[in-house]
Amino acid sequence: MNNPNDYLVGLDVGSHKVLCVIARPGDEPGLYRVLGYGLELSKGIRNGIVTDLEAVVSSVREAVGRARAAANIPMPERAWCAIGGKTLTSENCTGTAVVRGNEVKRADVDAAESNARAHSRQQGRQLIKMIPQGYSCGDVFTSSMPIGLTGNKVMAVYHAVYGSISNAENMKRCVQRSGLDLAGYEPHPWAAAGAVLTDADRYCGTVVFDIGAETTSITLCYENMIMLTDVRPYGAEFFTRDISTFFALSLEEAESLKLSAGHCTQEVLPTDTVQIKAEGELRPRLYSKQLLVKTLRSRAEEFFTLYKRLLEKAGCLDKVHCVVLTGGGAQLRGLDEVAKEIFGVPVRIGRPIYLEDNSPLSKLPEASVAVGLIAAAAQGQAMRDTRGYRTFSFPSLSGKLTTILLGDY
Repeated sequence: MNNPNDYLVGLDVGSHKVLCVIARPGDEPGLYRVLGYGLELSKGIRNGIVTDLEAVVSSVREAVGRARAAANIPMPERAWCAIGGKTLTSENCTGTAVVRGNEVKRADVDAAESNARAHSRQQGRQLIKMIPQGYSCGDVFTSSMPIGLTGNKVMAVYHAVYGSISNAENMKRCVQRSGLDLAGYEPHPWAAAGAVLTDADRYCGTVVFDIGAETTSITLCYENMIMLTDVRPYGAEFFTRDISTFFALSLEEAESLKLSAGHCTQEVLPTDTVQIKAEGELRPRLYSKQLLVKTLRSRAEEFFTLYKRLLEKAGCLDKVHCVVLTGGGAQLRGLDEVAKEIFGVPVRIGRPIYLEDNSPLSKLPEASVAVGLIAAAAQGQAMRDTRGYRTFSFPSLSGKLTTILLGDY
């Protein structure tokens, strides 16, 4: 591969880190071979929102440069980027059209889809992206085009994602000023889900928690459809702040303690201790391990209870038959056990599963979004125009339907 356009580039710009992954299609269909990746601490991002453009550009340049050097390739020309932030919400929209002649034709389907898009734009929010869920005609619901079916009406069902257009535009500028063209966006929660879910997961009813530093996004997939997308400003930093408060530690010390000794469910004795030795101190400081476990467990229970109520309010809780935790925050020991207690279903830690050659990234939950962007890049590689409406296939989550992305991106 000598043409820079042939490489697949995924760029995950989060509140804590920027991860750039450069890959190519693998030898097996549906798999990808990582050529190189670059990791840099993130600056200028708060709750998934660009707050300091120059700082973000600097972080992106460093991550891209390291990935390119590791891959030993010419500078890539374009990348796929995740769009997220605490403003991201979703809704299922429908559009109906009367069938002329009692047999569904392409014009009837187009009319129903147009009405669904019109409905989504009337919600008083900024529409980022839509993905078709399927079509209803009479008593039949199908994920395929209903052309030829019999019925008086045809209904198109879409899953729409809303968010901040200004944040998307700011992210685009960051990517461009770092030396890359923006090939396309993928909603942050969808990218994470695309990297860690199997076909069985997408069908049986699985909710993916992507736990970042300052935000957590969720995606619920059921019967190969995305039922719910949501982002909330609660991330791994909340656990760190609790430790900082209860133990009178700096955020840096609290983060170190969480990573080295943090556990949500470990059985400990009242006399068990953990220690921290700060730079310049002669002796380490001792703290109650029991208090540490209680502090983290309490926050974890509150965290998952909040999302359980969210799913219940959305009418989706009965569709949750599996929970997958991914992202850097998913590595907190015992977090999966608390999730299992709250939801009462199997829980696992989600790591990228579509990589060849035992890539180091396949062991890292925090790489899920970037790897999911590689899959999106592969599916959208033929799409070059970045103005106005654009379409590409998203077979991993919705069969061979098209997705509609709005905006001059």
